[in-house]
Amino acid sequence: MEHAEGKYLVQSLAKGLTILECFNSDMKEYGVTELAGVVNQPESTVQRIINTLEYKGYLLQNPKTKKYRLSLKMLTNLQVGQQMMLWQEKAKKHLAWLNEKCGETVNLAIRDGDKLVYIDKVDSNHLLRPNFVVGLRYPLYCTAIGKCLLLDFPRHKLKYLFPNGLEKIAPDTKADLKELVKDLDALGEDGYAIDDEEFQQGLYCISAPVHGLDEKVVAAVSISSPKVRITNENRGDLIKWILETTQQVSNEYRQIFSSDNNHSLSELKRS
Repeated sequence: MEHAEGKYLVQSLAKGLTILECFNSDMKEYGVTELAGVVNQPESTVQRIINTLEYKGYLLQNPKTKKYRLSLKMLTNLQVGQQMMLWQEKAKKHLAWLNEKCGETVNLAIRDGDKLVYIDKVDSNHLLRPNFVVGLRYPLYCTAIGKCLLLDFPRHKLKYLFPNGLEKIAPDTKADLKELVKDLDALGEDGYAIDDEEFQQGLYCISAPVHGLDEKVVAAVSISSPKVRITNENRGDLIKWILETTQQVSNEYRQIFSSDNNHSLSELKRS
């Protein structure tokens, strides 16, 4: 610890915040060497801090440039990212299309540590519908959309993400890490996840991940509906439509956040 003006400071936290403050807009990308020069710290120290910030979901690495930028989690919290707001605006059009096709509530979420946060949704017109609140945190492990957000999370690190185990919050909740790994492996093969009353009795959800640069999962989209409205006849269409939607939302993300695109924000807005 470092002593300053009669107060004790956590040096590692101070260094981490100093590095995070370098990313003062969603247009900035920094490499480790560049950051080390800016904050006057050894590259090894900066690399450890960057690794931690990436693990916690605050930074993302651009696989093409190997540099780092603010994640959607940070941009959502800050509400200052021009690219983030443009992406959400374009994603909303695809969410609305999916809502019109299926008639059910459609959600867009990102991971926030061991929880998920809804950042947008389009409600169903049905009186009987789920009522997730944008901005609130919900479980990852027992929701279809949460499992999509965990798709590329290292399996061997799940026990550290959920150090207290998994709580059984509904009769059909799978409160076992081994079961979660099985579901994630199946999701990797199928491309979508299903939550059949795992989170709440009577609630059925279908979700698919949104992939960003280098196919990393950056968000997920879900259809949430009372189970009574899900049938063998419409389930196939719902899966087809959500996969089409997440493909479009993923394409929008790559176009907007790719550092080698030559379009200005104004041009992207018009496209």
